[in-house]
Amino acid sequence: MFGKIKIIISAHKTAAWIFLIAVIVGGYYGYGKIKGTTTATSYVLSAVEKGTIITSVSGTGQVSALNQIDVKAKSPGDIVLVGVKNGQEVGAGTLLFKLDTANAEKAVRDAQLALDNSRIALEKFKIDQGGTQYSRTADLEKSYGDGLNQISGAFINLANAIDGIYSVLYADTVKGGCTPNICQYGNFIYDIDAQRFFGNLSARAKEDYAAAKSSYDSALIKYHGIRLLEISHEDLKSMLDTTATTLGLTAQAIKSEQNMLDFLVEQIKRPANAGSGVSTVPAQIVTYQSSLDSFSGTINTTIGGVSGSINSIRSQEESLGSAKIGDPLDLANQENLIAQKEATLSDAKDSLAKLYITTPIAGVVAKVSLQKGDSVSTGTSVATMIAHQRIAVVSLNEVDIAKVKVGQKATLTFDAIDGLTITGSVLEIDTLGTVSQGVVTYNVKIGFDTQDERIKPGMSVSAAIITDSKADVLLVPNSAVKSSGGGNYVLVPQDQASATKIIATAGANSSGKNSGISLTPAPHQQTVEIGLANDTATEIVSGLKEGDWVVIQTITGTTTTTSATSSSTQRQGPVGGIRIPSLGGGGRPD
Repeated sequence: MFGKIKIIISAHKTAAWIFLIAVIVGGYYGYGKIKGTTTATSYVLSAVEKGTIITSVSGTGQVSALNQIDVKAKSPGDIVLVGVKNGQEVGAGTLLFKLDTANAEKAVRDAQLALDNSRIALEKFKIDQGGTQYSRTADLEKSYGDGLNQISGAFINLANAIDGIYSVLYADTVKGGCTPNICQYGNFIYDIDAQRFFGNLSARAKEDYAAAKSSYDSALIKYHGIRLLEISHEDLKSMLDTTATTLGLTAQAIKSEQNMLDFLVEQIKRPANAGSGVSTVPAQIVTYQSSLDSFSGTINTTIGGVSGSINSIRSQEESLGSAKIGDPLDLANQENLIAQKEATLSDAKDSLAKLYITTPIAGVVAKVSLQKGDSVSTGTSVATMIAHQRIAVVSLNEVDIAKVKVGQKATLTFDAIDGLTITGSVLEIDTLGTVSQGVVTYNVKIGFDTQDERIKPGMSVSAAIITDSKADVLLVPNSAVKSSGGGNYVLVPQDQASATKIIATAGANSSGKNSGISLTPAPHQQTVEIGLANDTATEIVSGLKEGDWVVIQTITGTTTTTSATSSSTQRQGPVGGIRIPSLGGGGRPD
């Protein structure tokens, strides 16, 4: 067969060459030149920024008409004093029971004595060294420590005072034809001029309370955002100044309420006030006056302590100078001993404080479960209280409940009331969970910081409980953080300065978020240490600095190919192919 083909080709050389050229030209123009378009890999960047990160857990539940709280013992012991009776109206922090404190008081005394001896030993060590640098440094560190203790104590006292002065104005405990208390007070005054003057006093009291509450809320967020054992000296001084400001505003609010109630009592007692129908000062007003006096004394004492710490730190910083230095390891050992003794003393004081069982909220003591001489264990319910405020009862799963503690702040929203968001705090956490279909849940009771008449019992409520927060930390979007081999890393440009210029040219926004930019060379991995993280952002503890760019999305490059086809005019055979004379169509040589 091949021989036949060879004979035919030899006989028709011209036709064969024409066929070969046609195949080459047709292949070129039939398939065309392959053309491709390649898109380079691009990167979406975001800047590392400083900010506040807040972590929270969420739950849903319902509004309860009455806030029934079971007050529980925090330490075992024998009851030596019962401070209330059934049905008694009390304020937050009122003493319910006192347990036997003899052993706890002895532990505090022993711890204080041991601390004093350690301090004496340290002073002797510094004298033996013959220099003043140690002394001044130690005094300054002690001032920092004292300042930290003053801050912690101040926020305990502030919490009680803020709740107390709120009750004077906005609770519904002074009975009459008007609510809340601030409304009813005015009904006790008959004289028109006195009513006008009282109106000015009450307006000032409300204004000063609002200022104190706003400052307290802001300061509390800042306070919750610090780590007490890791706080820097500069942050400590800033926190002291913030605390002092809040204490001053709270003291002013207390004073304004004292002026208001003093004038009110004076008017009620006046014979000319008989027209009001009230000749005897209501007992609750007398109780409020007593409470305000107590709050005033506590807050003013706290102001003195905080101010003293501020002045002491400033004085110690100014006096700190150079001196002959001894062995720093010996000094560190002495200071560590003091730190241990201080911790022991603090623990002893905490144990003593737990033997005084006080009311967590203002309200009515509905049930006193025990009497003098009874013994209690940790977690034993000793009394039941009912508050005038409404609460939210929400359920949390066993993972989230481990992060929740009494006193943590929360934000609450309501399905039935669009746009309403109020704050509150955790009052009580179930000790035992409820099991349903293999899932364990725990109820958490959250008290409202403010009352809104639109909130009704039984309404659905959603709560976000703040479990931790940090201010002024480095943050990146969650999408920037990757995990590998038990560690974490981010992708960063090889040259941060060049990346900044490219982003500026590309017209990206201030946070660097854009549709993607090209980087040459490609970004590299940067190991980072992370801290807190929520649904949107992650804290960067180390590995980056403010203003650095990180990759939050990689857009992979692609290649697109196209075919440019052209046609060549040839004589077509019956089936549309190229025909060679004497070879196609089953014919014979010409």
